[in-house]
Amino acid sequence: AYKVGYFPNTPDLQRPGDRRRFVFYAREKNISFQVASPTTHYDIVYLTMGCDIAAWLNYKKQNPGTKIIFEIIDSYVLEKPGLFNLARGVVRWLTKKESKLFLDYKKAMLSMVKHADAVVCSSDTQRQFLLKYNNNVHISLDFFLDDINCFKTDYTPQGNKLKLVWEGQAYTVHNLLVIKNVLKKLSAKIELHIITDPEVLFPFKIFNKKTKDILSGIECDKYFYPWQKESFAKLLSQMDLAIIPIGEKDALHWNKPENKLLMLWQTGIPTLTSNTPAYTKVMNSANIPFLCSTEEEWIKKIEDYAGMDEHARISRFNKAADYLNSHHTKEIILRKWDAIFESVIT
Repeated sequence: AYKVGYFPNTPDLQRPGDRRRFVFYAREKNISFQVASPTTHYDIVYLTMGCDIAAWLNYKKQNPGTKIIFEIIDSYVLEKPGLFNLARGVVRWLTKKESKLFLDYKKAMLSMVKHADAVVCSSDTQRQFLLKYNNNVHISLDFFLDDINCFKTDYTPQGNKLKLVWEGQAYTVHNLLVIKNVLKKLSAKIELHIITDPEVLFPFKIFNKKTKDILSGIECDKYFYPWQKESFAKLLSQMDLAIIPIGEKDALHWNKPENKLLMLWQTGIPTLTSNTPAYTKVMNSANIPFLCSTEEEWIKKIEDYAGMDEHARISRFNKAADYLNSHHTKEIILRKWDAIFESVIT
């Protein structure tokens, strides 16, 4: 048996990036692993982006036989160089997450990509970029079903107003501002339900922001719920239509994978999205015309959906269910994980 180390996103392994990814795979396949430390010898180490890059680059130099798999599922490497890149290296060093100060943090990540034996990302756009630095790059998406304890089964229109819902981490909630004009124009016909953390937390507390303050410019009926693993799926199942607006200038979010859309579909809720590369690929493949590229499209598609009866809503959703059955089952996800590990063992 191989000795496996895993460097998690958070030490308790409870973040979605842990439990919906490697930890899920290890549990399904009975792979025993330790939380990885650069002072211990392993046969295989799986590193997430929370790792101390300098320490693990040094580890690889000292232990060339150890196979390192580096997971880089956010689109940081696709961003244009700027202040955020500089700040990231400085903040990670000041908070002792990095043992070395990297002024160009993107360069540090790409150095890890070059020295890894396999790289795991989450979209075609990322993979094409990362292949310039490493020829063993895999795409792997999240497994959500362990988090979902309630599924939408009732598609009859509820009440006079269409219940729109947005779900996600608070640091991404500003994306709702992309359609604030849309929400204002439709305010007589819709209400917006927001499932997220009450506050955006930063490493230095002075920068923390209340979610309600970020969204104060949105003029329609708004309802806020704290994101909790036990309750989020039940809340989603009571809504009519989920929305994922994203601004094209926001490279980090624009290039994200389709995880959020697939998770919403798995709870049973139809979803309107911006036309990002990942969402466009999935919607076209599923033959669902729920992409929006302009404010007019958002308005028209929300109004059209509000006017649909139960049968029309169900038929739209059935296409999403078909897509999940052919592209995103537990077996398919596990096969992709198998391929990642086989690529470094053989």
